[in-house]
Amino acid sequence: MAAQLLAGAAKSVITPPVGVDLSGFGGRSAPSQAVHDDLHAAALCLEAGEALLLITADLIGLDSDSVAEVRQRIAARTEVPAGNVMITCSHTHSGPATPALPFLGQPDPDCMEDLKGKLAEVGIQAWERRAPASWGAAREEVLVGINRRERRSGEIVLGRNEAGTTAPYVDVLRVDDESGAPMAIWMCHPAHGVTLGSQNLLLSADWPGYAQRAVERTHPGSVALFAQGCCGNINSDPSGSTFEVAEEQGERFARAVQKAAEPIDPGPSAEVSVTSEVLGLPLFDPPPPEEARATLAQLRADREEKWENANYGGRILLDGLVGWGERVLELAEAGATGLTVDFEVQAARIGDFGIVGLPGEVFVEYALQIDRASPCRLTAVAAYTNGMVGYVPTAEAYPAGGYEVETAIRYYGTTMPKPECEQIVVGSAGGLLERLCPARGS
Repeated sequence: MAAQLLAGAAKSVITPPVGVDLSGFGGRSAPSQAVHDDLHAAALCLEAGEALLLITADLIGLDSDSVAEVRQRIAARTEVPAGNVMITCSHTHSGPATPALPFLGQPDPDCMEDLKGKLAEVGIQAWERRAPASWGAAREEVLVGINRRERRSGEIVLGRNEAGTTAPYVDVLRVDDESGAPMAIWMCHPAHGVTLGSQNLLLSADWPGYAQRAVERTHPGSVALFAQGCCGNINSDPSGSTFEVAEEQGERFARAVQKAAEPIDPGPSAEVSVTSEVLGLPLFDPPPPEEARATLAQLRADREEKWENANYGGRILLDGLVGWGERVLELAEAGATGLTVDFEVQAARIGDFGIVGLPGEVFVEYALQIDRASPCRLTAVAAYTNGMVGYVPTAEAYPAGGYEVETAIRYYGTTMPKPECEQIVVGSAGGLLERLCPARGS
């Protein structure tokens, strides 16, 4: 039943000390050298019947253990159940290393402890600031990225596939305070945070940081929250570029957000509801022991051959790949089969606006399918949410191969999810939304 919406928002700087390792690219020449722009965490608490806490952070991603700890800290000091906290990362490749990608830069334990504390505190602050509010949601056309799975010389490479699938829009949730001034603007769009390439050694929120600052400049006193969409196969375009290009992308994106937010006629009543399901996504069995031994031997040989000339990040990467090979061999020798990985599908509803959170580098087609089948008027689908399990491609992508299907899983320390995961995840999201949302037109 609809009720008066209560809402609160908060924001916090989460920039780590200079000198921590950056994440997202292997083979960086050194740890972070300086701060170009601050990283932030932001929180929006919405309560009408149930309480929902949306947290966004300028990070590559978070591991499930860190997410669970932050959720528990929040639940202990508020009335928001742990399962009603949704934590989404922007996937900037110029933020600190975290356990989500343990050998694309080494995580700093003290930095991680401080980070978890700040994420919990910003969520608690948003809860404590709840007051009567109004809300509305809209969608506007914009495209920051491009499908990166390009076929070149018969192979799929990381490039520019101009005919490839994208999600050319931004979903915007606007929340106003009692005076009618925007309190918070939550926005979701898929495009990897890689406008700054591996050559960058400065801490930065990349293009989503520029976008959030531009939105807050347009709406003084508001909190902007950027939720990264399903960009597993979408890069910002261009990528590997400059801060000036990242700024242009962010500013252009912010203009689309403004175009969506401005005509919204916020209403004070809402019904907030949240649900989730933890799936056991099936993984491929490890290869036969002989094949696993050969792979490990090759990884060890590569490390020995390349070590002397490898740079700072390259040596971390070489060690990590050997560690992955050792884990796979252990599984192979143990005859492991029927492997799974925990995958939390979380769904929330604010009135007729749905939000789905998925914990991985999910392909954009998932978002399109979930939104198309959703009973909600609009459904935003955020990836990099409540954990990181690696790439989750479509079933169609497997025969074609490419980085996301064949090699990237090594950075996550497991074997690859199976093609049937697409049907499982999309089906789960659809079922959760049906549970939360009255059917369209009812």
